[in-house]
Amino acid sequence: MTLRAIQLTNTLSGKKEELKTSQPGKLTFYSCGPTVYGLIHIGNLRSALVADLFFRYFQRVGYEVIYVRNYTDVDDKIILKGHEENLLASEVAKKYTLEVEKDFAVAGLLEPTHKTTVTTHIEEIIVLIQKMIEHGNAYVADGGEVLYSISSFPTYGKLSHKRIDDLIAGIRVEVTSKKRNPLDFTLWKPAKLGEPSWDSPWSKGRPGWHIECSAMASRWLGDQIDVHHGGEDLIFPHHENEIAQSEACSGKEPFVKYWVHNAFLTLSKEKMSKSLGNVFTAREFLTRFSGEVARYLLLSVHYRSMIDFSLETVEQALNALQRIYEAKARAVELKNQSRVRSDLRAESMWGSFAASCEKARMEIDENFAHDMNTAGALAALFSLIREFNRTLAEPFAQATPSAVLAAQELIRIMEEEMGSVLGIGRLVPENALKDFGRIRASLSDIFQDSYVKEKFRERLSENAIQIAIEARIAARNAKDFAKADFIRKDLESQGVLIQDAPTGTTWQYK
Repeated sequence: MTLRAIQLTNTLSGKKEELKTSQPGKLTFYSCGPTVYGLIHIGNLRSALVADLFFRYFQRVGYEVIYVRNYTDVDDKIILKGHEENLLASEVAKKYTLEVEKDFAVAGLLEPTHKTTVTTHIEEIIVLIQKMIEHGNAYVADGGEVLYSISSFPTYGKLSHKRIDDLIAGIRVEVTSKKRNPLDFTLWKPAKLGEPSWDSPWSKGRPGWHIECSAMASRWLGDQIDVHHGGEDLIFPHHENEIAQSEACSGKEPFVKYWVHNAFLTLSKEKMSKSLGNVFTAREFLTRFSGEVARYLLLSVHYRSMIDFSLETVEQALNALQRIYEAKARAVELKNQSRVRSDLRAESMWGSFAASCEKARMEIDENFAHDMNTAGALAALFSLIREFNRTLAEPFAQATPSAVLAAQELIRIMEEEMGSVLGIGRLVPENALKDFGRIRASLSDIFQDSYVKEKFRERLSENAIQIAIEARIAARNAKDFAKADFIRKDLESQGVLIQDAPTGTTWQYK
């Protein structure tokens, strides 16, 4: 069987490439899922929806897809959440995995082939770490911590296009003496008292973050996989480290043929993240709006382009969906006409529209196949809707056999070409329009809500913060500690906390 040619932007090469899977007709696909220590925010939801978009289209064009989505269910944040809620870390992970699943269901995500967790893959993780030690890619430090040796992997940085020397030069604080190289990262960490832990040859402990995806991907998809997805914030160091681990263990490259990454969701032009405190949970979004609005808002923009969450973007999503469902309602009414008459002029008009339907179907598919250009696919649909509305408004556009067939074709394009991939346009028009009316009526109230206004509060920009941090680093290097301390206090007075760590200086909003 000849499959549809698909172009993907491969982060590894930085170019659009034609998708060619390792096995004809089959496709292996891995997507990094959430760390389950709380409700996910809509930025996390965007990432999940982008993975769902790829999964749907790969299947639509005929691939037999094995799709793995993981959940990180052991982590420092999960342990801390357990202390806050007086629960075991395992209970926290189980609780919030269920909550994430609820949000994914409301948002209309398809079930992946496998949903995996770290704690059910400890044996595979230990085996991989042991291989890296044997191959000289990892070493055991004091206390039973196992570290990956960056210097043992000469091509480190090939995904993020970073040079090891530049990365090391950027580290300006003293690193732990355990590390042979300041960029070496943890594969296995000894557990502290009261933390979840497992027996290993090196210590009673738990996995580092990066090793988990290498273990789960190889367990279910093999040593080399076709497509790996995640948010662009995972390119470095997480996905970079995945490559180093997996290729060191298997001796095969590439670990992944095509890396695809979606852009951030911003709020008031700032990246949305829990550390910044400017997040809307997916639960809040889905409750205040709907799964249909979420899918349109988060998928109508190309996956590699940023989306700014605002009153305007929500209104745009509602307006667009309303146009789709109003046209669908008219098409349903036309399709269900009981009195169908023959009229040569009407037949000619609807015959022309039927030809436009065929052209639109091809344009929609062409856009999806060209690096998942959802914006282009939607543009083709709206062009077709405009023509449908114009044709319907013609004086001779009565219900003829060709009109009924054309209406059926428009509905099919909405529900199949668009609905099966974007997951929109498949609802009963009356129900959808009623829901949009409810949302629209409360939209201004939602954005005047004190909670929402707090999310949009003015902050010192990320660029300004970074400039201040660089000035502080320069002052410390010049041993001007009074100036460095002044910059730190000045940032704190503006609601920004900074922290020095072995890997560099980090910051977060209060």
